[in-house]
Amino acid sequence: MVEPQLDPAVDDMTVPYANQAISEDYMNNSYKMSRGHLFPSGHASDNVTAESTFTLTNVVPQKFTFNGGSWNRMEKEISDIMNKHCYDNNNVLAHVLTGAIPGKDKLNGKVNIPSHMWMAFCCYNSTGHSYVSQAYWAPNVDEDIEKGKTIITKSLQELQEFLSQQLGKKVQLFNNNCTKKA
Repeated sequence: MVEPQLDPAVDDMTVPYANQAISEDYMNNSYKMSRGHLFPSGHASDNVTAESTFTLTNVVPQKFTFNGGSWNRMEKEISDIMNKHCYDNNNVLAHVLTGAIPGKDKLNGKVNIPSHMWMAFCCYNSTGHSYVSQAYWAPNVDEDIEKGKTIITKSLQELQEFLSQQLGKKVQLFNNNCTKKA
């Protein structure tokens, strides 16, 4: 799906869009990329929300084996952790941020291929009366799915330091670094 408000004058799905990727940008590419979700459909609380994650503005090029391998396993792990620790009034309540660090290559000369992907979450654990956060990042590279590569759990502080180094400026992802209420 595309976001019509980004290119309002274009009604034809086959015309190249100036402001967003189209499905054809991901097909027959020499980089072997898939459409990796920024907001994972598996994190959606209902079918309508899950379906909305398939817009092309919610995806970035990810290596096929990375997206279907360690990144997919990490998304499921985060979902399991949030289901266990992030309850408030019997609902999962967490803040999740996902990002991509721009790389040097472009898919079909148009769509930037990220060098790295990252994800972090923050929630208040009402049972334990404390904040819970975790962070993950990994290079967007081919991997051997059979070897079952795992993305190692890191602290929010470690991710912020990594992003600060990569982006050349101080990064803080959550108010109060997910340690107390704002």
